[in-house]
Amino acid sequence: AVVSTQSTGGEECIRYIRVGNALHKTAVLSGLTALGVSAVRAGWCVPFGGVSLACAAAYHFSWQHDPACKYQVDTAGHYLHRIPLEQLTSPEPVILVRRDDTVRKKLHNTVACAAAVLLVYQLTSLLKR
Repeated sequence: AVVSTQSTGGEECIRYIRVGNALHKTAVLSGLTALGVSAVRAGWCVPFGGVSLACAAAYHFSWQHDPACKYQVDTAGHYLHRIPLEQLTSPEPVILVRRDDTVRKKLHNTVACAAAVLLVYQLTSLLKR
């Protein structure tokens, strides 16, 4: 775990990690939505697939290779009790926990690729009409 007691640096790091998390979740959820709605109405998957592809691309080029993407903010305070109190200089420290994100990246990439394939298929079908 990494502990930041500086309020400005800690808050900036939290925002940075949350933006990466938001891109990841948006890519996965919009990709799953595109795959799900394609069974109901084929044309509806195009905007969701586009959003998934755009977010996955932004995550890949901006966050995936950054070491910060391996960390998550410990908002529940699970790791706070492991830190000696004399080392804390702030009443509200920011605790970052390193997490293995291999499964997360595989899910993210698989869903985004499936949504991209569906998007290309739907766009070519629409253009042929």
